[in-house]
Amino acid sequence: MRRFLFKFLLVLITLGALTGAAGLGAFYWYVVRPLPVINSLADYTPKLITRIRARDGQVLRVLAEERRIVAPIERIPEHVKHAFVASEDSSFYDHDGLDYKGIARAFWENLKAGEITQGGSTITQQVAKTFLLTSDRTIVRKLKDMVLALRIEQSLPKNQILYLYINQIYLGSGAYGVEAAAQTYFAKSVEDLSIAEAAIIVGCVPAPSAYSPLAHPDAARKRQLLVLRRMLDEGYITQEQHDLARDEKLELIGRQFNLPEIASGYFVEEVRRYLERNYGSDQVLTGGLDVTTTLDVPKQLAAWRSIRRGLVDHDHRRGYRGPIQEIPREEWGATRTQLGTQKIEQEAPVGSPWLLRGLIVGIDDTAEKARVAIGPDVEVELRLADLKWARPEDPTLDGAIPRVRKVSDTLREGWLVQLERIIDAKSGETRHLLYQKPLAQSALIAIDIERGWLDAMIGGYDFEDSQFNRAIQAKRQPGSSFKPIIYAEALLRGYTPATIVYDTPKVFTDDLGNTWKPQNYSYKFYGPITLREALARSRNVATIKILQDIGIPAVMERAERLGIRSELQPNLALALGSSEVTLLDMVRAYTAFPAGGRVVEPIFILEVRDRDGNLLEQNVQLVQEVEAVAAQPETVDPYELVSQVQASIDRQDDPESLDSSEGLDPITAYQMTHMLTAVVEEGTGRRVRSLGRPVAGKTGTTNDLYDAWFIGFSPRTVAGVWVGYDNVKGLGRNETGSRTASPVFLDYMKDALRDEPIRDFQAPPGVEFAQIDKSTGLRSLGSDLFIPFAPGTAPEEFAPETEEGGPVRAPRLD
Repeated sequence: MRRFLFKFLLVLITLGALTGAAGLGAFYWYVVRPLPVINSLADYTPKLITRIRARDGQVLRVLAEERRIVAPIERIPEHVKHAFVASEDSSFYDHDGLDYKGIARAFWENLKAGEITQGGSTITQQVAKTFLLTSDRTIVRKLKDMVLALRIEQSLPKNQILYLYINQIYLGSGAYGVEAAAQTYFAKSVEDLSIAEAAIIVGCVPAPSAYSPLAHPDAARKRQLLVLRRMLDEGYITQEQHDLARDEKLELIGRQFNLPEIASGYFVEEVRRYLERNYGSDQVLTGGLDVTTTLDVPKQLAAWRSIRRGLVDHDHRRGYRGPIQEIPREEWGATRTQLGTQKIEQEAPVGSPWLLRGLIVGIDDTAEKARVAIGPDVEVELRLADLKWARPEDPTLDGAIPRVRKVSDTLREGWLVQLERIIDAKSGETRHLLYQKPLAQSALIAIDIERGWLDAMIGGYDFEDSQFNRAIQAKRQPGSSFKPIIYAEALLRGYTPATIVYDTPKVFTDDLGNTWKPQNYSYKFYGPITLREALARSRNVATIKILQDIGIPAVMERAERLGIRSELQPNLALALGSSEVTLLDMVRAYTAFPAGGRVVEPIFILEVRDRDGNLLEQNVQLVQEVEAVAAQPETVDPYELVSQVQASIDRQDDPESLDSSEGLDPITAYQMTHMLTAVVEEGTGRRVRSLGRPVAGKTGTTNDLYDAWFIGFSPRTVAGVWVGYDNVKGLGRNETGSRTASPVFLDYMKDALRDEPIRDFQAPPGVEFAQIDKSTGLRSLGSDLFIPFAPGTAPEEFAPETEEGGPVRAPRLD
């Protein structure tokens, strides 16, 4: 019997030992073995935001999977740390990673509930869970973070653990970490938080979405009071500090209206595309890149405002498209009540429209105003003086002529209309205007040619509405703005600004026998005129004859050397800008004129740095999306390859060949600048004269008024404007480049150049100036027109009226 009992006990002990060993093995295999190495916490690399900045360091946009800004522990005030500890883990500084009383309490509550409802986690356990484990609510996961918490406490000091926790935790409204939360809720850094502000942020921890002060202010207030009470109970604040924090009135900021961010949408989007393409989405959204662009904030804002003003002005010339709907009189009361609850949509800040709806409830032609209800008991006025533009839309009419003589010409009682509320930046006066969103689109690019920087870029009226960047993605016919490329090639092939060309009717016949009889915009012909005059007045037929004379291939090659990347069609219509190009193409080509012949490929990113401040790259040039992602041909034609190599050798052997970055020689570039100055002074660009400083440029208008262009420049800045409809239709009667695009250019340049000194275009060495008679292109000592010539190319013959006017004056040399 004794032997049996002994054997039985021996078996039980053996089974117990084996079971215990198996249990320990299972615990090690399923809990301990998969745990990450603790050293990874010392190399904290959280998901960080990528910042895209303007050239002055101002943040334009943040790209992030988690909007986190890491704050060093020394920047975090003691009362912020105490708020976290008092609320989330009051024994943090005393335990070894586990709160055994809390674990026992959670165990009992979970046992009663029959499921896991409480965790009893310490801050250290939350660090372990957040960084190294999943958030699964299982017993195995709980055991893992307990073991890991003990390891973390052995490896890292308390302050380091708290640093990791405070920077990693989600605090609602898209903010990860206390620094992002401070900026999100109060527009300040963590070191500037008051006790009250810290308490409301810490109150978000248990349920960030439910306790966000922006989304749920009442619930957030209750949590704030609870955190303040815990800080008082734990001795972190005095009763006086508690009471002051409790009574402090908080000013929650939320998402601020950031005009530079709104205005720079198209520019920043191009930067984002580049980053995604070259660094990958994961690095861009989590890697903490710091990107400084060339964007000049004041100039970008000037471009944004100019585009919007220009499109609104054009839209007004087109006329009023009518009300949102007509409301029967019996429904006015309900409509007014509904209008009283509307949220005024902010489209732009002070000086620009805030949008709302209104019901026209009265028209008084004698008082020249309309009464508009925007609520049950609130009415505003629309004045006749502000309604002159609002004639019914009629594409056959010239919109520059006001046609509304009384309010009833354009408005009716019962109309539900959209209004814009204007707050005058100087007087503070609030006015209401009739509003409709422009249907046309526009784009603008501005380049600083001295530094090669892209100052500003706008790709449309509203980036939120359409991300299609018309500055670099849209291809449209440039019209007469393409002509300077032809005239530049003509100068290189023996023409001079004084060469006589003939603006006379001519019928052209192609190889198929088709005939073409081009016209000028005025449907008139002007006979013999100088090359300078032909460009200034934008004479079509004269330009076609010049193109026919110098050759289409020569002009196409010149266009390529000047930076035109779009494919051109080899026909005489090229003289009228019939081949589609981008705005970037045209602005880049025009940089050669004021830059002494050098084509400026604009830089749009100054530098890219990683999360540690290491420089990754700098001076990145703007490349059109289509060029960057264009696939290489799968096969190479060997004959084509040989032809390309031979062409390259031929260019190298040509003593007159220019450097690859030079589209023109300096003298030709200056001659073109001088001729384009005449466009502004006496030609189609006369509106730009009011800039009051040296400026040159060229208008462009396409057939049926589909596109309006103006490309112009000062000695330092080249800017281009395009206006048109996305669905390609006429802009309206007389809506030419001169009327529609050049005012946008002028508006932009007035703002952009306001603080820059007035400078003149400088002639390069070797240029010869001669007095020229405008009508004959011959010398004239009595003329006030001095024209630049390449050495030895000025005319020697004098105009008839000056043949006997005394000795011939030698050309002036500069």
